[in-house]
Amino acid sequence: MTILLVLGFFALFITLDYVMTRRRLAREATARALSTMPPPEPVWVAGYLMPEDRHYHRGHTWARPIDADTVLVGLDDFARRLTGPITALELPTVGDWLHQGGSGFAVKQDGRSAELVSPVEGEVVEVNAEVVRRPSLATEDPYGRGWLMRVRPQHLATSLRNLLSGRLARRWMEDSREALELQLMTLSGSVLHDGGEPVAEFAKALSPADWRRLAREFFLV
Repeated sequence: MTILLVLGFFALFITLDYVMTRRRLAREATARALSTMPPPEPVWVAGYLMPEDRHYHRGHTWARPIDADTVLVGLDDFARRLTGPITALELPTVGDWLHQGGSGFAVKQDGRSAELVSPVEGEVVEVNAEVVRRPSLATEDPYGRGWLMRVRPQHLATSLRNLLSGRLARRWMEDSREALELQLMTLSGSVLHDGGEPVAEFAKALSPADWRRLAREFFLV
C-alpha cells in the first residue's frame, strides 16, 4: 500500500510539473513572438483605430496570427467604446474549444455584462495573465497588452478566410459607425456631439436595457 501511495504521489507530481512547464513554455513562446513583431501602424477608419495586421469578425473581435498555427484574440476599438472601461472579464480556460462566431468571452462594466464571439475555431492554449490581473487593459490597450487569449485554430487558413481584412474590413467599420450613430439618435441626444459623433464613454449614458440591446446587435451574441 505504501509503495502505491508513493507511486501515486510521484505520478501526480510529474503531471503537475508537465502542466506547469507547458503553460510556462506557452507564455514564453508568446512573449518571444510578440517581441519580434513590430507594433502595428495606427490606422483610423471612420474614427476607430483599426490596425491592418488584424483579421476582424463582424462581432467586433479580432485575430492576429503570431506563428504558424496560433493566433491572438482580442476585442476591437468599436467594442472598446461600446462597452466602456471594463471592470471584469470572463475568459475561457486553457484547453477549452471555441467555435468561430460562438461565445468566446464576456466583459463586465458597472454591473453590465456582454458576451463577445470568438473570431476563430480552435483550442485555447494560453490566456493573457496580465489582463486577468488587470481587466481594464482589454479596453485601455485592446490591440496591444490587452490581448485576451492565444488560440490554436483547427484550420487556420479557413478561419482567417471567414474574417474581414483590408478594404472589406474598412467598409464594414464605416457601416458599423453609421449604424451605431443611427441607433444612438433614436435613444438620446445626450450621447451624441452636435456633429452626430458619439461622446466619450457614451455607454455610461445609456440605460441598461438600451446598452444590452446595442451589445446584442453589434456583438452578434
